[in-house]
Amino acid sequence: MTTTKGKTQTQIRAEARAREAKALDLRLLGYSHERIARELGYQHRSAAKKAIDRALAAIPREAAIQLREIELERLDLAQRSLADKIVHGNLGAIDRLIRIMDHRAKLLGLYEPQPDTGIAEITAVLGAWLGKVREEDEALDDDLPDQDAKTPPVSLHAENSRQTSPGGV
Repeated sequence: MTTTKGKTQTQIRAEARAREAKALDLRLLGYSHERIARELGYQHRSAAKKAIDRALAAIPREAAIQLREIELERLDLAQRSLADKIVHGNLGAIDRLIRIMDHRAKLLGLYEPQPDTGIAEITAVLGAWLGKVREEDEALDDDLPDQDAKTPPVSLHAENSRQTSPGGV
């Protein structure tokens, strides 16, 4: 199957993959998404970013891990180069440090939402409930007279009747 320019779909896909790989190479060299878009003819910086994302997705996992480590080393180098200025209170250097830290957090996936299974909340509620039950059980152990479980104590009947009577609260 050919297109209007005489290229097959396979050729078009191969050219797109080569362009995406070039975009990734430029990004690794430190080019901005805007500059990559200009250099490679993408319509917008977001198109360049998407091309880089596709190229990254095509990289085997081991290579992606190596790429992340290289980026982290670059961030460490940049951060170290700011250390003296940061210690002396240079606000521009401090601002740059915060941007480096933000980029590192994104690279490591620290901003990704963690799955909320609700187990921690359920555990806390059940733990509090169990503690309360144990306290009540300990307080009642010595106070209860020996009675048949089916017959409530007289004091409970009297209290229930006070709560349900027209004047009672």
